[in-house]
Amino acid sequence: MSIRQSKTITKSDILESLELMDIKKGDVLLMHSALSSMGAVKGGSDAVIDAFLEAIGDEGTLAMSTLTGWFQPYDPDNSPSAVGLISEVFRNRPEALRSLHPVHSVAAIGKHAEYITEGHENCQTGCGEGTPYLKLRELGGKIVLLGVDNDRNTMMHSLEEAIDALYLRTLDIVAPVYWQSDTFTLKKFPPGHRDFLSVTRALRENDLLIEGMIGDACVKIIDIRGLFDLVLGMLKENPLLFICENEHCNSCHWSRLLYNAPDKIDLSLYEHNHCDDETCEICVI
Repeated sequence: MSIRQSKTITKSDILESLELMDIKKGDVLLMHSALSSMGAVKGGSDAVIDAFLEAIGDEGTLAMSTLTGWFQPYDPDNSPSAVGLISEVFRNRPEALRSLHPVHSVAAIGKHAEYITEGHENCQTGCGEGTPYLKLRELGGKIVLLGVDNDRNTMMHSLEEAIDALYLRTLDIVAPVYWQSDTFTLKKFPPGHRDFLSVTRALRENDLLIEGMIGDACVKIIDIRGLFDLVLGMLKENPLLFICENEHCNSCHWSRLLYNAPDKIDLSLYEHNHCDDETCEICVI
């Protein structure tokens, strides 16, 4: 029995899908993506980027999170994006501008690229006031989740900052190459695991989600202002909205204790409750 193969996706196919999902000239987009989710794409990452830039035109702006780790000095010209091949190809384009933040950097191309990316190094936090993420909200932007879901939506960290979630941390890391001291202090840094997928259903029920397909990839389009209006209210009612119920999740267990009994956290409970993956979000406290 033969296995049916998905057809190769072209730039024209992508443009047709974007039109159906109401992506139009002048739009300001923050995209998170997984190229592999789409199936075969003629022209690869560049074709995807070109299609989005054509769809929004000269008056539009395309931005992408280009997140990095914090164990090596962040170099905006050379530190690779850790969130997908499309974002790495995008930030290397000659016309792309990249913000100066050693973890939550953003790259952008288009009319508002300079405004979105400038001044990130002067912000108190990575995703809060003055950062590219809230500038995208101000500009009436949309989030594009291409082959990924809200668990990869960096804007969720802005929502956590907005309620000053108790589990956000202060962390000293190695300084980026442009910094004038040996360390850089991350404030309101989001640790470990959270259940951001919990809001997808609410967005759908409140007509704040446009869903479609590009090739084999499921695509979600979210209005940023609508996301904030809805989810901020949910978080104010329940600041543990993003904290999962998995009893084996060290990260969420610790976060819950911070709200219920901050003076009675016995860190020894977590000493031998780890897997072998040093980067595991669930094991982190």
